Amino acid sequence: MKLKLKILPLLAAAIAIAFLILPDAYSCHGVLAYRFMPKAQARLEVARIERELAKNKLALSNFAFPQLDSWIRYYKNPIFQPGPPGSWEEKSVDCFTVGYFQGQYWMWYVGTPNNLNCQMGLATSPDGINWTRHPNNPVLKIGNAGEWDDGILICQHVMFDKAEQIFKMWYVGGSDAGAFGIGYATSPDGAHWTKYAGNPVMIPTQPWELGTVLEGQTLLRMNGEYKMWYGAISIGSDISNIGYASSPDGIHWTKSPLNPLITPSGGTPLEWDGYSVDTPDVLYDGHIFHMYYRGWRKKSGISYIGIATSPDGIAWTRDPDNPNFITGNIPGAWDSFQIYRGRIFWAQGGEDRPTAAVDRLWFTGRDYTLKSQVGLAFSPRRDVVAPKPPGGRIPMKVNQDNLSLEAAPNPAGGTAFRFFTPWLGSLSLKVYNAEGRAVRTLVNEPRLPGFYEGVWDGKDARGRALKPGLYYVELSSPGCVLTKEVVLVR
Repeated sequence: MKLKLKILPLLAAAIAIAFLILPDAYSCHGVLAYRFMPKAQARLEVARIERELAKNKLALSNFAFPQLDSWIRYYKNPIFQPGPPGSWEEKSVDCFTVGYFQGQYWMWYVGTPNNLNCQMGLATSPDGINWTRHPNNPVLKIGNAGEWDDGILICQHVMFDKAEQIFKMWYVGGSDAGAFGIGYATSPDGAHWTKYAGNPVMIPTQPWELGTVLEGQTLLRMNGEYKMWYGAISIGSDISNIGYASSPDGIHWTKSPLNPLITPSGGTPLEWDGYSVDTPDVLYDGHIFHMYYRGWRKKSGISYIGIATSPDGIAWTRDPDNPNFITGNIPGAWDSFQIYRGRIFWAQGGEDRPTAAVDRLWFTGRDYTLKSQVGLAFSPRRDVVAPKPPGGRIPMKVNQDNLSLEAAPNPAGGTAFRFFTPWLGSLSLKVYNAEGRAVRTLVNEPRLPGFYEGVWDGKDARGRALKPGLYYVELSSPGCVLTKEVVLVR
């Protein structure tokens, strides 16, 4: 029986489904740490980073191709780009909130100009793809000189309070002096905002937060209580963790004594989210909390998006099939370096989310420059976590810099394999006997980045059954070789 290895899943039909959709928040890790520096220092840092990233882009551009996974990117990505030269948002647009109000999609986002004084803008869309900017942008501006947020505004979350009939925003603000916190503002129409006089409403106070900036927050309101999940990132080390706080009014917050709730996964070598975790987006399906979060495995490194679930919003379990969404790697692609700040609309809809044909994911992508843009991806899955095949999948640890390979006995016979490659390249998967002689080549061709799985039927290249015993499976690409022992039984 011929081995069948396939990417999980291709889902090409979802591209057509995506067009049937009808209508019924800025992360600063690693290379973006300049946003928390005094302006003179920040400009020097930006110039240095742009030179460094330009070198990386040139070095890696020949090896990047797109991955296929459970999410299918919209073919006209990015759907939202920076403004024209000289505008308040000419450098980047990102760190956004997407909501569905009054029959259309609303997006509040961060715009970055060349002077690095980031502020908040608003855009609306009939379909979540084609966006019109508000004529009064930026709709939330930095504070007056001497105020706590006179230097920068980033990382907001916006919700609409139906009882009070107002929009509410929680945002990160800071000054050139280096003081940062989370502020609160309200608006009757989503465009004209009044900042709370007692801002900031949250600042670093717990030991794990000291020396960090709170950012990347997401909120839910349940049973009269506001729930906030947020990142706390150390600008110097680029290490971030995720914590939780609750509030009766959105102003006075109590942080969980169990914080941080999600920490880097660690591992040897470090897993894909083994260095830092950040920018959570949390949804509730009526029974379980689902968090889509960003992780990375080295300072200023490539970042992916993964999933974690929780029965109470406090104790979280990572999905064994993480990462859920990885970078796009077309040469020079706009999202080939980092993926972050995912905002999810499930197909079944919910509060401020219309029912649609497919799940949708808006996300921020960055290439090897400081330019951030917003993209959209679709998945025809109706469940909220990637479906598991009969018998389950082989657990796997992955990172952004190496191949990953796992093997296990197959219930139907033979040996099951699962492997991951983060890059395009020639890939070889071979079986060797105990004497080191190759007996079967399972894969020998270029492969796209992504997850693959298959089964070895215990036969050699001529289709003859091999004798039981010890064998070795080798996965290799230029510069990387992995080997697993397998025992063939009859």
